[in-house]
Amino acid sequence: MTVLIDRFDPDSQEQRTDSFEVPETENRSMTVMDVLEYITLHFDPSVAYYHHSVCDHGICGRCAVCVNGKTKLACITLANEYQSLHLSPAAGKKWCGIWLSAADPSIPAERYIL
Repeated sequence: MTVLIDRFDPDSQEQRTDSFEVPETENRSMTVMDVLEYITLHFDPSVAYYHHSVCDHGICGRCAVCVNGKTKLACITLANEYQSLHLSPAAGKKWCGIWLSAADPSIPAERYIL
């Protein structure tokens, strides 16, 4: 599956779109959150997004992201239902720097959006 992720570098004020090829799974469903996690583990750890293990049921809304032009919750939106994904920050969310890692404890959790 081709995954496009809109990125923004606050230092240079440049916006770009990165492309990743994520293998599709036949034996289980993948959420958009799973796809983002796969990308950070296998391709680019600088992709910043809000990943949480407490909710993960679509209740808190912190993982809202724009998926193919529509706002969705990454933790419950099934990626397998799409031919390809184009991910960007949800409307009203601030851009997070492209060099931030979701594992960086110095960054407030609410800034972890694409």
